[in-house]
Amino acid sequence: MKPAVDSRQRYRRVSGRNQLAGKVVSIQIQGLLAEVVLSVGDTHVTAIITANAVRELQLKKGDLAAALIKSTDVMIERLDDPS
Repeated sequence: MKPAVDSRQRYRRVSGRNQLAGKVVSIQIQGLLAEVVLSVGDTHVTAIITANAVRELQLKKGDLAAALIKSTDVMIERLDDPS
């Protein structure tokens, strides 16, 4: 894969703009669901998706993938100590 100035450019085939590109570091399938962990920079992003989606995408450890985040599904928590 060619390096890109903006890693999101590679994933512009979808309309979602909140994208975190990374490498799959683990996949755990239990029943109908799967936990997929991406290494994004110096952090990890964990997503719960269907086991069927993992199979359809043929995801495996080491693959490059992107987490697409819908703004309606993200919550913000203030982490500093309010005075």
